[in-house]
Amino acid sequence: MLFDINQLNNLDYDEAEPLLSDYIKGVVDQFAKSPEGEAYAQDHPDFGNWIAHFTEMSYVYEGFTLSKMTKANVQTVMEFIIPRKLTLTNRSEADDAISELVTFWNFLKREYNFRNAGQITTYLTSIEGKFTDWMFDPAKGGMAKNFIMGGMQSGFDMTTKEGMAAFQIAYNQKILSEQPKNSFMQKLGNLFAGFSPEVDIPPSIQKSAKQKPKTNTKGFESPDKGKKSKGKKK
Repeated sequence: MLFDINQLNNLDYDEAEPLLSDYIKGVVDQFAKSPEGEAYAQDHPDFGNWIAHFTEMSYVYEGFTLSKMTKANVQTVMEFIIPRKLTLTNRSEADDAISELVTFWNFLKREYNFRNAGQITTYLTSIEGKFTDWMFDPAKGGMAKNFIMGGMQSGFDMTTKEGMAAFQIAYNQKILSEQPKNSFMQKLGNLFAGFSPEVDIPPSIQKSAKQKPKTNTKGFESPDKGKKSKGKKK
C-alpha cells in the first residue's frame, strides 16, 4: 500500500489521533528509503527521532500537517512548541536536530513538491546555531519543563514519579524555609506542592526498563502520546 502523506489533512483531531503513530512511522520509513535518507544515514545511523518529534508536536499542539505547513508554522514549532514541551539532558542531544530536519524537508520538496519546502529549509538552516540554546533557555520552557530540568540539575531522578515527588518535597522545603510567610515565593512553593508535571522526556533519558518496545525505523522510536491528549483539534 502506498503511503499517503496527506492522510491527516481535513480530519478533525479525534479522527486523526488514532492514526498519528502509524502516520509518523510511515513518514520516517518513506524518508529512510529515499536517496536523501540513505545518504543521511551513512553518517547518522540513528536518525528519526527529530522528524518524529517535529511531526507529532506540529500536529498535536497546533494542528499543522506536513503538506500544508508554512515557514511561519515551522517557526512556531521550532521556536516555541518544541523548546517548551521537549526536555533534553545534554546539549549534544540537539546536535543533529537541524541537519535531520533540513534533509527531511529537502526530501519532502523533491518527493512531494511541497510549495513551502524551500522557504522552510532556508529557515531551518538559519537557526542552526540557535536551536540548542532555545532548548535550554528557561524563558522558553514551560512550568513543567523547568520543573523537570530543575530536578535533574539538582541530582534527582526525574524519570520516575518517586524522583519527581522527592524533588517536590526538597523544593518546597527550600522555598518555605527561605521566604516570609505569605510571600509570593512561598505561594509558588505551595503551588508546586500539588503540581503534577506533564512534559515530553525523550527515550534517551528514560529508564530502559520503563521504555516502550522499540518500533523504530533506522533509529526512530515512536513518541509517547499519552500526555498530549489536550492538543489542538482541527
